[in-house]
Amino acid sequence: MMIRKFTLLGIMVLGFLLSGNAISDEKKTYVLNNLQEDFTTCYSYFKIAEEGLSRGTNVDKETIAGLKRSSEISLQSAYLVGEQLNMKLEAMTARVKMSFEKMQEEMGLNFINFSIILDKYAYYCRDVIEKPEERMSYWENKY
Repeated sequence: MMIRKFTLLGIMVLGFLLSGNAISDEKKTYVLNNLQEDFTTCYSYFKIAEEGLSRGTNVDKETIAGLKRSSEISLQSAYLVGEQLNMKLEAMTARVKMSFEKMQEEMGLNFINFSIILDKYAYYCRDVIEKPEERMSYWENKY
């Protein structure tokens, strides 16, 4: 399933990039930059959720494994889109670091407040991972 979704994203991004003159280079950059940020944000969310749930007393290994898979898909997707943008690895790494720091601040640096980011990112990140084509359309329409 993970490979299928990752392949779908690759095909989708490639198709988007090859769509010719119908979409300007500036618009492509805008869409891909925002999509890369979406995947980076979701990578951070899934990693923090995985760590937070791992600390609990009633650890559900299946849920943690799902979060781990989702974080891997998010990171691979962020990297793939970053490559399409010619982003340096250092820039992508810095973006991940800033995303982690932002979420930690939102929680007040305390996992007891995890519900703050759960409420804000859970459904959003699920949709980014499961329906990346809709997220691309969102950014394309927002341009």
